[in-house]
Amino acid sequence: MGAMVNSIDKDDRIPKEAKEILQSLATKWENVGDSTALQVIPLKGAMTNEVFEIKWPTSTGEVSRKVVVRIYGEGVEVFFDRDNEIRTFEYMSKNGQGPRLLGRFPNGRVEEFIHARTLSASDLRDPDISALIATKMKEFHDLEMPGPKDVVLWG
Repeated sequence: MGAMVNSIDKDDRIPKEAKEILQSLATKWENVGDSTALQVIPLKGAMTNEVFEIKWPTSTGEVSRKVVVRIYGEGVEVFFDRDNEIRTFEYMSKNGQGPRLLGRFPNGRVEEFIHARTLSASDLRDPDISALIATKMKEFHDLEMPGPKDVVLWG
């Protein structure tokens, strides 16, 4: 797990431009007591990116404010177009599909943190949950996604 740091500037895992976005976000949130008292927690499971959960304690003692910092992996441009990816992410974000985009920096982005859990097999058998999944999938598939419509796997 990450360690509490006294200043946003002391964690060298996060690029300077991302730190500026984080500082700006935290100062806008009324319930964050100290915008520099953040915790950086590396997340696992990303294939090409470095991903961190960033959280701040709140002045009211309630659940901490959280965001995700995603730092793009190097060399993946041979597999997909990063500009198309971010354009698609922005479009999905604006249309309520997935996390909100909170900021961009040259080699990554800051996203809303969505607290969730993986659905179990019994969850998927629940008719109410299955109906909600179907509704959300329809919303997603009804979007007119930006970018090229052709698919090239091994160009």
